[in-house]
Amino acid sequence: MELADRAEMRFPEEEYQRRLVLFREALSAEGVDVYMGSMPEHMNYLTGFDPTGLYFYQQLFLTPGSASPVLLTHKCEQELARVTSWLEDVRIWTHGQDPVETTVAILTELGLTPGTTLGLEMESWYLKPATVKRLEAAFPGVRIVDVTGVGQEQRMRKSPLEIAYMRQAAGFADIGMATAAEHLRPGVREIDIHAEIQHALAAAGSEYPALPTIMGSGPRSGLFHALPSDRVVEDGDPVMFEITGSRARYNSNIVRTLVAGAASDELKTLWDVVTGAFWAGFEISKPGTPVGEIDRVTREARKDYADFIPARAGFGMELAYPPVWLGRPDILEGDEHVLEPGMVFSLEPSVAMYRGITVIFGFNILVTEDGAEILHQTSPDLFEVVPATA
Repeated sequence: MELADRAEMRFPEEEYQRRLVLFREALSAEGVDVYMGSMPEHMNYLTGFDPTGLYFYQQLFLTPGSASPVLLTHKCEQELARVTSWLEDVRIWTHGQDPVETTVAILTELGLTPGTTLGLEMESWYLKPATVKRLEAAFPGVRIVDVTGVGQEQRMRKSPLEIAYMRQAAGFADIGMATAAEHLRPGVREIDIHAEIQHALAAAGSEYPALPTIMGSGPRSGLFHALPSDRVVEDGDPVMFEITGSRARYNSNIVRTLVAGAASDELKTLWDVVTGAFWAGFEISKPGTPVGEIDRVTREARKDYADFIPARAGFGMELAYPPVWLGRPDILEGDEHVLEPGMVFSLEPSVAMYRGITVIFGFNILVTEDGAEILHQTSPDLFEVVPATA
């Protein structure tokens, strides 16, 4: 039995058409005659197409004046395109064929000729240098420009329907963190806690995230981006967690250092510094605030540990596919963005790799019309985890 056309489309077609109008206008402003997009985020954002075979060669084509895009994907994804997107023009390639040759034919059909401009997402994980070289050879005299930022800028500002998905994703992340706290105790292996988190997320309805769960206990917390291992958690260990919930490809992460038992005085001091940095940043999070200022005040709050600040204070959270959910804006001094209603970002200051440990604290924040809202329900006081039997 076949699914009906568009049966698994996540948004009404009107939402996609609204996005497409703004996207075409931005392409025109960049002087682009033909757009060829390889980022699955933009394929999804503009059409609903939700590809699972990300390793397949697939491209989305659009001109500023065209009514609808053209999608080129592998035959394995043909039915997926039919039920997840509103597209009518889906071109198919299969094994044994050269999809780049088909790409050249589509670009020619769309009017790419010497003297015109082709917009490519040069920062995409999925656009191979070999593909770009072949396009340059096939279209001498065509100007190629990077339009990665066109979609990234547009996706920063979420619609009410997108925010609803972000809320669901944040709720899943809360479930994951609650599960981590429930099963964290001395004598348990990291991978066993991880198994409980993964089960809880899946049982709640969370989809696969764009980044796997990060977890490291004791000295492994100092690795910052450690994956769960078979190390046994010891009494008093700091344990760094980064847990992501996902709904309709919208990802929401929550980061927290928990302590298995009672925290040492040193850990308590670091906790006070890091949480103080978070609240200093949150206090000024409202429309009109330069994102660099948020980074600056969180760094000021951690100035005594300046050598152990590993990264920016945060980054945009949104629609995302592997390998990562990082979006715009960077919560970093020097970034020129200012906060606007509808933006969602992770604010997660840390003191990391300090004497072999990391203490981190973070939530996803939604910028509202007159301020900001934390999307998660996890208690900000969750830190020391003492088993009920202790």
